[in-house]
Formats: sequence, structure tokens, C-alpha cells
Amino acid sequence: MDLLTAYNGALLRIGLYLLIFWPTVGYYVYQDTKNRGRSSPHLRGAVYGFFGILGLVAYISRRTGDDASDS
Repeated sequence: MDLLTAYNGALLRIGLYLLIFWPTVGYYVYQDTKNRGRSSPHLRGAVYGFFGILGLVAYISRRTGDDASDS
């Protein structure tokens, strides 16, 4: 059994997902956190980026909630 095609290519799909969305979402979160002056932008970018699209949705929903409470 080939490692890349095991479990109908699940490992390959997960790897491609992380390869595409981790840097994209992580960079967006890093830049936004840095521009807003929040603490530890590198860590936030890495953690939210790891979760990809779900991380982006969670970050944006938390950010929107923080903006509403600041007013």
C-alpha cells in the first residue's frame, strides 16, 4: 500500500489543504493582528492558519465581536 494513496488519499488531501490555506490564512491573521497592535501576531497567525478556513471564520467572528465591544 502506497502511503500517499492510503485511505483514498486522505493524507495527500490534508497535506495539500495545509500547504495552501495555512500560509494564506496565517499571513492574513498576522498582518491584521500586527496592524491592530494586538499581542503575539506570529503565534496568532500560526494557530489560526493551522485551522485554515475554519480558523479564518473564527478569527473574523472574534475580531468583529471585539470591534463591537470597543465602541
